[in-house]
Amino acid sequence: MKMLVDNSKKIAVVSNLLEEIPDNDDETYIDVIDKRLEKSSEINLETLGKFAKKVVEETAPTKRPLEMNVILLDPEEISILNEKHLSKSGATDVLAFPIDEPDSKTDGPVYLMGDVCICPEVATHQAKEKDLNFEDEIALLLTHGILHLLGYDHYEKSAEVEMKKMENTLIARHIKHLRVNDV
Repeated sequence: MKMLVDNSKKIAVVSNLLEEIPDNDDETYIDVIDKRLEKSSEINLETLGKFAKKVVEETAPTKRPLEMNVILLDPEEISILNEKHLSKSGATDVLAFPIDEPDSKTDGPVYLMGDVCICPEVATHQAKEKDLNFEDEIALLLTHGILHLLGYDHYEKSAEVEMKKMENTLIARHIKHLRVNDV
């Protein structure tokens, strides 16, 4: 069973910028990248990064710096990844691609957490189906993806229950960082 770890780390959020990251052991980076062809303003990249920062600070088990990407994709792009990596056809809401193992000490000085890919268009449809607001659905998808990067899964019922409980706890604690009016 995974436990929450309190990592008091400084995380710099870099929104949609590809710039050289300074060599500083005190910094951890979450890069939020919108790769959609038709970008709309329904997502504030800075607040998405702040939310990711809070979730990662609470859950990442490592004391070393970390890097993670949050990538927003069109339905076509996420469909390609879904087919290629999971052999499933069609657009999906979220995919997670871990790089380093969360507890590995042999992967170098920086913990390369991985990428969380989210399709906002699928999230919009799901939010309507669930009668949720868009921010709540995005919070769920991002939290779900981060937990997958950390090794959580939902293939067995007990693991699914644990993962859902953790998602709900993290979202309740940190949703204010995703809601622009509440920040």
